[in-house]
Amino acid sequence: MLRLLLIEDEEPALDQLRHFALRYHPTATIVGECQQVSEAADFLRQHPAPDLILSDIELLDGNVFQLFGQVAVSSPVIFITAYDSFLVQAFEQNGIAYVLKPVQYAQFAAAMQKFERLRQSFQGAALQQLAATLAATLAATLAATLATTLGAGGVGPATAPAYKQRLVSKTRQGLYLLDVAELHYFQLRNGVAHAFDARGRSFVLNESLSQLEAQLDPAQFFRLNRTEMVQLSAIERLEPYFNDTLVVHLKSVGVAFTASTHRTPELRRWVGLK
Repeated sequence: MLRLLLIEDEEPALDQLRHFALRYHPTATIVGECQQVSEAADFLRQHPAPDLILSDIELLDGNVFQLFGQVAVSSPVIFITAYDSFLVQAFEQNGIAYVLKPVQYAQFAAAMQKFERLRQSFQGAALQQLAATLAATLAATLAATLATTLGAGGVGPATAPAYKQRLVSKTRQGLYLLDVAELHYFQLRNGVAHAFDARGRSFVLNESLSQLEAQLDPAQFFRLNRTEMVQLSAIERLEPYFNDTLVVHLKSVGVAFTASTHRTPELRRWVGLK
């Protein structure tokens, strides 16, 4: 029998996770479903450890990595998230697989197969041994990636990444070529990314916010939360807000966004605050 704990704060994603889990393992038991870090911490304190945790990263009350500081987590975790920037942290915290949204069943099944292989190989072994093995695998993967970046022979300076300078918006009227430098912010609306310029005009994009985050210069663009990303030159002022977060007021009239709890410390560093 397989006992699963699901941690996901969006109902459609939770429904899909539940469906995929039972499709892959029809006899599995879902012992709990949590939408917040605090809820997950309470569950793990009060119940036996599940065999596997399937977890999103950004939740209603913060980042799921806060969970590991609140309670001892002995279960392996498959992280399922829209963000691609938490890979190392995920494998440092019981992570055995990292699946990016939007999730396809084939990706989910591959992650579950990896869990089953590890479970069989490490039956009865200490979690620390498994974690050490996974950490070593991750280190080797990162080293290989670095070697490829450095070029032939593993020497010489790394090539600077080529960030996008233009984006394309397809409309019924034709294609709009958008100069990235003139875009003030990006926002996810009804699951679709939109770009906004200084005049407040909106342009629908094919890329997801995670793809844009990877394609645009991180010195100029910052992901505030799950649904918004802003350009540095478009920021007018920052305002302290609840729980030590920041409200970002843009030069565009009436536009303000709140950084997530997890992203606020990095935002402070990004704009040069102590």
